Amino acid sequence: MSHATPDPEQNDPAKTFRIGHKERDDAIEILREAAGDGRITVSELDERMEQVQAAKFPADLDEVLSDLVTELPSDRFRPASAITAAPGRAHLVTGWDRFDPLVIRAGWESENRRARWAVPPHIRCEPSMSNIELNFLEVDTDLEVIEVEIVAGMGSVIVVIPEDWGVNVDQLSKTWGNVRSAVNAVPAGRRPLVRVGGSIGMGSFRARFANYFDRRRMAK
Repeated sequence: MSHATPDPEQNDPAKTFRIGHKERDDAIEILREAAGDGRITVSELDERMEQVQAAKFPADLDEVLSDLVTELPSDRFRPASAITAAPGRAHLVTGWDRFDPLVIRAGWESENRRARWAVPPHIRCEPSMSNIELNFLEVDTDLEVIEVEIVAGMGSVIVVIPEDWGVNVDQLSKTWGNVRSAVNAVPAGRRPLVRVGGSIGMGSFRARFANYFDRRRMAK
Protein backbone atom coordinates (compact mmCIF):
# COMPACT_ATOMS: atom_id res chain seq x y z
CA MET A 1 0.00 0.00 0.00
CA SER A 2 1.51 3.32 -1.03
CA HIS A 3 1.28 6.56 0.86
CA ALA A 4 1.35 10.02 -0.64
CA THR A 5 4.43 12.03 0.19
CA PRO A 6 3.49 14.85 2.63
CA ASP A 7 3.75 18.31 1.15
CA PRO A 8 6.17 20.28 3.40
CA GLU A 9 4.37 23.48 2.52
CA GLN A 10 1.26 22.22 4.31
CA ASN A 11 3.25 22.32 7.58
CA ASP A 12 4.97 25.63 6.90
CA PRO A 13 3.32 28.28 9.14
CA ALA A 14 4.74 31.02 6.90
CA LYS A 15 2.49 29.73 4.12
CA THR A 16 -0.53 28.67 6.19
CA PHE A 17 -0.79 31.20 9.05
CA ARG A 18 -3.11 34.06 8.09
CA ILE A 19 -1.72 37.54 8.66
CA GLY A 20 -3.79 40.48 9.89
CA HIS A 21 -3.79 44.27 10.08
CA LYS A 22 -0.68 44.42 12.28
CA GLU A 23 1.53 42.48 9.86
CA ARG A 24 0.30 44.50 6.89
CA ASP A 25 0.76 47.80 8.75
CA ASP A 26 4.32 46.82 9.71
CA ALA A 27 5.12 45.98 6.09
CA ILE A 28 3.67 49.27 4.83
CA GLU A 29 5.73 51.21 7.37
CA ILE A 30 8.90 49.52 6.07
CA LEU A 31 7.94 50.47 2.51
CA ARG A 32 7.28 54.09 3.46
CA GLU A 33 10.64 54.36 5.19
CA ALA A 34 12.35 52.81 2.16
CA ALA A 35 10.67 55.34 -0.12
CA GLY A 36 11.67 58.17 2.21
CA ASP A 37 15.28 56.94 2.11
CA GLY A 38 15.20 56.79 -1.69
CA ARG A 39 15.63 53.00 -1.83
CA ILE A 40 12.44 52.55 -3.84
CA THR A 41 10.55 54.96 -6.10
CA VAL A 42 7.07 56.34 -5.52
CA SER A 43 5.66 54.09 -8.23
CA GLU A 44 7.33 51.06 -6.61
CA LEU A 45 5.87 52.13 -3.29
CA ASP A 46 2.33 52.18 -4.73
CA GLU A 47 2.80 48.82 -6.44
CA ARG A 48 4.23 47.13 -3.35
CA MET A 49 1.57 48.57 -1.07
CA GLU A 50 -1.06 46.95 -3.30
CA GLN A 51 0.79 43.64 -2.94
CA VAL A 52 0.83 44.04 0.84
CA GLN A 53 -2.92 44.70 0.95
CA ALA A 54 -3.49 41.53 -1.11
CA ALA A 55 -1.12 39.39 0.99
CA LYS A 56 -2.65 36.52 2.96
CA PHE A 57 0.37 34.80 4.48
CA PRO A 58 3.81 35.86 5.81
CA ALA A 59 5.48 34.32 2.75
CA ASP A 60 3.54 36.75 0.57
CA LEU A 61 5.14 39.66 2.43
CA ASP A 62 8.60 38.11 1.90
CA GLU A 63 8.25 38.71 -1.84
CA VAL A 64 7.54 42.38 -1.23
CA LEU A 65 10.24 43.09 1.37
CA SER A 66 13.07 40.65 0.61
CA ASP A 67 15.35 43.35 -0.87
CA LEU A 68 14.66 45.85 1.93
CA VAL A 69 15.07 43.92 5.20
CA THR A 70 17.45 41.39 6.74
CA GLU A 71 14.75 39.65 8.80
CA LEU A 72 11.92 38.43 6.61
CA PRO A 73 8.31 38.47 7.86
CA SER A 74 8.19 34.67 7.58
CA ASP A 75 11.10 34.35 10.05
CA ARG A 76 8.72 35.23 12.88
CA PHE A 77 6.50 32.27 12.13
CA ARG A 78 8.99 29.52 11.28
CA PRO A 79 10.90 27.53 13.92
CA ALA A 80 14.55 28.52 14.00
CA SER A 81 15.60 25.04 12.79
CA ALA A 82 13.54 25.53 9.61
CA ILE A 83 15.22 28.78 8.57
CA THR A 84 18.02 28.25 6.07
CA ALA A 85 21.07 30.38 6.61
CA ALA A 86 21.90 32.65 3.69
CA PRO A 87 24.98 34.86 3.10
CA GLY A 88 24.99 37.59 5.69
CA ARG A 89 22.33 35.91 7.86
CA ALA A 90 23.33 33.94 10.95
CA HIS A 91 21.61 30.78 12.18
CA LEU A 92 18.79 31.83 14.45
CA VAL A 93 18.65 30.63 18.03
CA THR A 94 16.18 30.66 20.90
CA GLY A 95 14.28 33.92 21.04
CA TRP A 96 14.23 34.60 17.30
CA ASP A 97 10.99 32.70 16.84
CA ARG A 98 7.88 34.24 18.40
CA PHE A 99 6.76 30.72 19.32
CA ASP A 100 10.12 29.91 20.93
CA PRO A 101 11.06 32.98 23.02
CA LEU A 102 14.05 33.31 25.31
CA VAL A 103 12.59 32.38 28.72
CA ILE A 104 14.08 33.99 31.84
CA ARG A 105 12.79 32.60 35.15
CA ALA A 106 13.30 33.90 38.69
CA GLY A 107 12.24 31.43 41.39
CA TRP A 108 13.98 31.85 44.73
CA GLU A 109 16.91 33.74 43.23
CA SER A 110 16.96 36.86 41.08
CA GLU A 111 18.05 36.73 37.43
CA ASN A 112 19.99 39.54 35.75
CA ARG A 113 20.97 40.14 32.14
CA ARG A 114 23.66 42.81 32.05
CA ALA A 115 26.72 43.96 30.10
CA ARG A 116 27.01 42.78 26.47
CA TRP A 117 24.48 39.99 26.09
CA ALA A 118 22.83 38.54 22.99
CA VAL A 119 19.35 40.06 22.82
CA PRO A 120 16.74 38.25 20.69
CA PRO A 121 13.51 39.93 19.53
CA HIS A 122 11.28 37.71 21.71
CA ILE A 123 11.75 37.38 25.48
CA ARG A 124 9.44 35.93 28.14
CA CYS A 125 10.00 36.81 31.81
CA GLU A 126 8.60 34.62 34.58
CA PRO A 127 9.26 36.41 37.92
CA SER A 128 7.44 33.90 40.11
CA MET A 129 9.06 34.85 43.45
CA SER A 130 12.17 36.96 42.76
CA ASN A 131 13.28 39.74 40.44
CA ILE A 132 14.40 39.85 36.82
CA GLU A 133 16.51 42.68 35.44
CA LEU A 134 16.88 43.23 31.70
CA ASN A 135 19.72 45.71 31.35
CA PHE A 136 20.25 46.96 27.79
CA LEU A 137 22.79 49.70 28.52
CA GLU A 138 25.71 47.91 26.82
CA VAL A 139 23.74 46.03 24.20
CA ASP A 140 24.66 46.48 20.55
CA THR A 141 21.75 45.46 18.33
CA ASP A 142 20.11 46.26 15.02
CA LEU A 143 16.68 45.23 16.29
CA GLU A 144 14.04 47.92 16.07
CA VAL A 145 11.53 46.15 18.35
CA ILE A 146 12.15 43.79 21.27
CA GLU A 147 9.02 42.04 22.50
CA VAL A 148 8.99 41.27 26.23
CA GLU A 149 6.13 39.16 27.59
CA ILE A 150 5.71 39.00 31.36
CA VAL A 151 3.98 36.04 33.01
CA ALA A 152 2.18 37.08 36.19
CA GLY A 153 3.94 36.28 39.46
CA MET A 154 4.97 37.85 42.76
CA GLY A 155 8.39 39.02 41.61
CA SER A 156 9.43 42.19 39.81
CA VAL A 157 10.79 42.99 36.37
CA ILE A 158 13.17 45.90 35.84
CA VAL A 159 14.10 47.17 32.38
CA VAL A 160 17.09 49.50 32.05
CA ILE A 161 17.66 51.23 28.72
CA PRO A 162 19.96 53.82 27.10
CA GLU A 163 18.50 57.31 26.82
CA ASP A 164 17.73 56.99 23.11
CA TRP A 165 15.74 53.73 23.48
CA GLY A 166 12.02 53.54 24.34
CA VAL A 167 9.74 51.32 26.44
CA ASN A 168 6.05 50.88 25.68
CA VAL A 169 3.93 49.36 28.47
CA ASP A 170 0.47 49.88 26.96
CA GLN A 171 -0.11 46.13 26.69
CA LEU A 172 1.09 45.31 30.23
CA SER A 173 -1.67 44.61 32.75
CA LYS A 174 -1.54 44.18 36.52
CA THR A 175 -3.60 42.69 39.35
CA TRP A 176 -2.38 44.01 42.69
CA GLY A 177 1.02 45.05 41.44
CA ASN A 178 2.22 48.33 39.96
CA VAL A 179 3.73 49.51 36.70
CA ARG A 180 6.12 52.47 36.59
CA SER A 181 8.05 53.87 33.67
CA ALA A 182 10.44 56.81 33.92
CA VAL A 183 11.65 56.53 30.32
CA ASN A 184 10.48 57.57 26.89
CA ALA A 185 7.69 55.55 25.29
CA VAL A 186 9.06 56.34 21.82
CA PRO A 187 12.72 55.79 20.88
CA ALA A 188 14.89 58.32 19.10
CA GLY A 189 15.05 57.71 15.37
CA ARG A 190 15.32 54.01 14.60
CA ARG A 191 16.72 53.02 17.96
CA PRO A 192 15.14 49.97 19.64
CA LEU A 193 11.70 49.96 21.24
CA VAL A 194 11.11 47.51 24.08
CA ARG A 195 7.44 46.59 23.84
CA VAL A 196 6.19 45.02 27.07
CA GLY A 197 3.03 42.92 27.34
CA GLY A 198 1.45 40.24 29.50
CA SER A 199 0.65 40.71 33.19
CA ILE A 200 2.80 41.64 36.18
CA GLY A 201 0.28 40.04 38.57
CA MET A 202 1.08 40.85 42.19
CA GLY A 203 4.62 41.97 41.43
CA SER A 204 5.92 45.18 39.93
CA PHE A 205 7.40 46.51 36.73
CA ARG A 206 9.81 49.41 36.41
CA ALA A 207 11.54 50.93 33.40
CA ARG A 208 14.39 53.39 33.99
CA PHE A 209 17.55 54.90 32.58
CA ALA A 210 21.03 54.30 34.02
CA ASN A 211 21.56 55.16 37.68
CA TYR A 212 24.71 55.77 39.72
CA PHE A 213 25.39 52.07 40.26
CA ASP A 214 24.99 51.27 36.57
CA ARG A 215 27.45 53.98 35.57
CA ARG A 216 29.92 52.87 38.23
CA ARG A 217 29.74 49.25 37.07
CA MET A 218 30.27 50.18 33.42
CA ALA A 219 33.24 52.41 34.31
CA LYS A 220 35.19 49.50 35.80
